[in-house]
Amino acid sequence: MNCPSSRILVLGAAGLLGRHVCALGLQGLDRAACDVTSAADRDRILRTHRPDAVIYCAAQASVDACETDPHSWAVNAAAPAAWAAEVELWYVSTNYVFSGPGPHAPDGPTAPLQTYGHQKLAGEQGVLAAGGHVVRTGWLYGVDGRNFLSRLPDLLRAGPVRAFADSPIQPAWAGDVARLLVERPRGVTHAVGREQTTFEDAARALAAAMGLQGRVQAHPGPAGVLPAARPRDARLTPASLPGWPVRMGKLANRAML
Repeated sequence: MNCPSSRILVLGAAGLLGRHVCALGLQGLDRAACDVTSAADRDRILRTHRPDAVIYCAAQASVDACETDPHSWAVNAAAPAAWAAEVELWYVSTNYVFSGPGPHAPDGPTAPLQTYGHQKLAGEQGVLAAGGHVVRTGWLYGVDGRNFLSRLPDLLRAGPVRAFADSPIQPAWAGDVARLLVERPRGVTHAVGREQTTFEDAARALAAAMGLQGRVQAHPGPAGVLPAARPRDARLTPASLPGWPVRMGKLANRAML
């Protein structure tokens, strides 16, 4: 994947957030162009591109896959720290470094419940120790994403949808998080939508807007359904990005930014 040239380099440019960052005019590399876990690739890319800064969007972002994927530690924890030791780096992390009760402040005590959260916390610690920066987000969604919120319009069109009803969420539109990343905030920053909802309520609101009322069925929660544990309350503060009602229409219309 090639984006317009810049001294800011985006790693993981083919992922949901990486695509939105590159759409703002930054240069990006996907997995085929750069294996972020390879020291040889890292040396080659830094020597060739000479970036002033790196935005690290690469990840094994499947919370459940991290429980068994032997490669996930390298991409989520070890590699970002290694890159941060060479170049100023902004690392995209997760609200899953916390467990309840929220909302959790940037300097709040961390307590991951699953492998994914432990990996991302280790990545944070390595990046910060090297002088880099962390942007935590959660419930990210956007055009061509593979998660539930991103796919929700298509799921609703296809038939009934079961949605979790038990936990508060603060959906974050990928384009809004991308804009924040391009500003390169320093230290630890939280990037989530300012309006709270649940998966069930968000699904019902979108279904109503699409004229598909009655297609959403409530499900109590992920316990016993998904392999990895989820925190009951992973809300973040401050929550400053536009709220989900403003952005869901863009998703239904497949407007990236």
